[in-house]
Amino acid sequence: MNSGEKRKIITFLFVIITIILFSSGCVKLTCSYIPNQYITNGWYEDKSLRNTGSQFFGMDKWCGSVYEIQGKYPSTLTLTTLKSLVLADEIELFKKTKNTINNTFQDRFNLNINSTGTREISKGHQSQFITYNGIDIQNNQSIKVIGEVWNCASAGISIICIGFSYITNKEFPEIINIDNWKKIVMDPKGTIDDLVGDKGLIYNINCH
Repeated sequence: MNSGEKRKIITFLFVIITIILFSSGCVKLTCSYIPNQYITNGWYEDKSLRNTGSQFFGMDKWCGSVYEIQGKYPSTLTLTTLKSLVLADEIELFKKTKNTINNTFQDRFNLNINSTGTREISKGHQSQFITYNGIDIQNNQSIKVIGEVWNCASAGISIICIGFSYITNKEFPEIINIDNWKKIVMDPKGTIDDLVGDKGLIYNINCH
């Protein structure tokens, strides 16, 4: 995937999330983020892709950030924070996140659901997640995708994470490399794909 295609996908992710997830709300928003000590091993935040916005005369607000790594197994994680007067219903938030993934990737990736479930992240929140195995139909490379959501009641915000990671490379099609996927999803219990570690990007998101 070249940089232009990647930017189009990320921009579309933010647009879709903005359109389908807002409900009327209130005012001050503090963006969630991944602390710097966990952005390691070639990962970085692409600050040029930071997004903020509002609607309903500023009563609804959102912000988004993008973390990524280049190389033979490029991977990206988008983090969106939503603020509204009433916290979003998590079941609906989860459903709409799945729709966002399908709408964003349907023309590029052939996806199959791998797992769904819940887990506890480092801040103590219970999240809902869905993971997919897939193929990039343009270059026949294997990928993995995750969508994960939760509400942070103490900050009055909703968190939406969508990540994707290439696990094969066309130069070495027989080699599967999940290092970047592990960095996105791992937690101390190995909830997702039995990938154990306490430095996972989603697991360590700071939301309050």
